[in-house]
Amino acid sequence: MFIPTIHGFSTLDITLMVIIFFLVYTLVLKFYKSKQVVVVKDEGKLLYNPNGSDEGSNLIGGDTTNIVNLADIKKPIYLKLFKVAFSNNWIPEKVSNMSMDKYDYEHKLSKELKTIYDTYLSLLIFLDSIQTNNLPNIGKHITLPVALLMLTRQTFDEALHSYSYGYTLTNMMTIEEAEKIVYMWRDNESLSSRNEYITMLYENNKDSNSNRAFLILLIANYILEGVYFYNVFMFFHNLSFMGMMHASNVQIKYIKRDELVHCMFFKEMILQFREENPDDWDEQLVKDMFTEAVKREREFSIETNGDDVLGITPETITDYTYCLGNERLDDINVEQIFPKRKNPYKHLDKLAAIGDETTNKVNSFESTSMAYKQPEIFKGFEKFELLKNKWNKIREEEKRKESLQ
Repeated sequence: MFIPTIHGFSTLDITLMVIIFFLVYTLVLKFYKSKQVVVVKDEGKLLYNPNGSDEGSNLIGGDTTNIVNLADIKKPIYLKLFKVAFSNNWIPEKVSNMSMDKYDYEHKLSKELKTIYDTYLSLLIFLDSIQTNNLPNIGKHITLPVALLMLTRQTFDEALHSYSYGYTLTNMMTIEEAEKIVYMWRDNESLSSRNEYITMLYENNKDSNSNRAFLILLIANYILEGVYFYNVFMFFHNLSFMGMMHASNVQIKYIKRDELVHCMFFKEMILQFREENPDDWDEQLVKDMFTEAVKREREFSIETNGDDVLGITPETITDYTYCLGNERLDDINVEQIFPKRKNPYKHLDKLAAIGDETTNKVNSFESTSMAYKQPEIFKGFEKFELLKNKWNKIREEEKRKESLQ
């Protein structure tokens, strides 16, 4: 039988060599992929760890099974915060009707106020979007299941806030107009720079397993939840004070209440991290991050508001931002580094509270009572001494019990 050859090799030889090559290539590829999987598993916590132990309570670096055991809670503070967040359930359709806001937006807001409204709404959309995406990155490092439970609840809240902004947009304007607000950062350099800075801190640290990277993630989130939102909130409260955009302000009040719970949650995680990892605690890093954040918050808010908002000036923005920065530092037992200022927006406290249906202009024929099945958790300025004292007593009791064991 004649078998043709190519350069001295028969076609049969060539066929066999090709088959052998692909077999070897497949085996090498499988081996390489298996090694990749092992490397990934070594660098992060296991999804399910049957050989782990749930006796410890380390926030990170523990050897947990990852089973959420609420019968034996190591850190009750996180479950209590979870219950507070759960009791705060709300949806925009139940607390606000946008018909009057649509009229105000089209006929009562000046061109300047409308631009500020749009800019701040675009910022809020970004902040809650990035939180919804990023919180799971923090969760993959946490080895205390009850803390992860609260983090998951927070992720739900951030998604709800995004839904709320969508509800506002779709009930006041066309899809084309709404999309211009959602993607305003594409053409607004100030918004784009702000978004990029916030994202950069997350992107540079979310995949690292170092304690320092986790500390940066905690502080970055604490600043976002405790500083970045609040000049925006005051703008909405102030509009309502001037008799405009009441429904938008109602939603902002619920969002603000959620963010304050989130802020308290990250405060607790920061305090636990500091207690468990004293060698990795870097107070100067914390101060530097706050210094940059407060600077950016102050400059962005002054630029956005300009001189176009009655009751909000560069001076009140500066005072309020410094006040917030000092308070957030004080809450995590770091010395205050900003000039001592008082809250210049005390007159807006009533419009920031939840439950006063007269002030909030709730029409029983248009929307549900502001207090529908909602406990009055927060009142007044962000300090909320009663609630903070409650948590501090709980933490002291936990430490006392641990010392007796």
